[in-house]
Amino acid sequence: MPIGAEQRYYLKLKAVYYYYEKDYTQTEIAQMLNVSRITLGKLLKEAREEGMVKIDIVDQRNVKQLLELEARLRDRFGLADVKVVDCVENDKKEITRKIAMAAARYVEHILRPNTKVGIAWGHTLEMMVDFLNENRNVSGLEVVTLLGGASTADSMIQPNILAQRLIQKYGGVGYIINAPYLCQSEELCKAIKQEPHIADALERSKHTDMTLIGIGECPDLDAGYDSNYRYSAETTRELLENHAVGDICANFYDINGNPCKSSVCNKVVSIDLADLREHKKVIAAGGGPNKHQSVLGALRGGYIDVLITDKFTAEAVLAHR
Repeated sequence: MPIGAEQRYYLKLKAVYYYYEKDYTQTEIAQMLNVSRITLGKLLKEAREEGMVKIDIVDQRNVKQLLELEARLRDRFGLADVKVVDCVENDKKEITRKIAMAAARYVEHILRPNTKVGIAWGHTLEMMVDFLNENRNVSGLEVVTLLGGASTADSMIQPNILAQRLIQKYGGVGYIINAPYLCQSEELCKAIKQEPHIADALERSKHTDMTLIGIGECPDLDAGYDSNYRYSAETTRELLENHAVGDICANFYDINGNPCKSSVCNKVVSIDLADLREHKKVIAAGGGPNKHQSVLGALRGGYIDVLITDKFTAEAVLAHR
């Protein structure tokens, strides 16, 4: 699929930044950008011809400050790649939209025929799927949901709906965890996970080429939080008492990325948090007000390979020592 003007500008600037200022080799940069050496050579040539490279990098769109944030996050947390989006205000709606759009462009750039994709849930991922452009040249996808759904019509917490939308845009087959994400008891959860089609989906999730996840914010007793997760006030208090700062696929963790030991952890029909460290490429899209601790915990836990976030969250994460 042809690279759009905005994405091409970003790739060119990122290429010259790492080549001239960070002393990366062309092989390393090509791997980072998920392009061939030939394409990278063309990007560098275009950048020189357009005057991007003189004594300093010429950043006509004020993107260099974002690249510097990306480099600091990449180096500190050992990430494979980072995309930081620019935002005028620390506004949840604007940030979610921009992160979702950036995630869509990133996924389009690396998606190939017959790719195995794991997908979670959340507002950001829902918007990301909507922003993806249909491309019938990318076919034969194998899409696996990473957790069950909720007892609500809201599509953002129905991974099966997001998986179906993704398949409709490209073509392929889905492996769905057709179950609630939260069970009434540990015994029921264990039994559901042993159901053949669910056990198969959970096993397939370990062998995906890319895993798309959102990052849930810190549990809160406000009604807005409960309306998404359907947790009781008692459960939310328990999570807070166990120092939960965020979740991935309804698996909660603390500021250092350690799984929270609560009554919820053995009642969730989802992938195991620790297994994410073994996934080939975990792409996390998340940010916005009050999410920097959630993102920091996920980074410290080593659950993420590629982070797509906003500049306010990036700055707040880097401010932690």
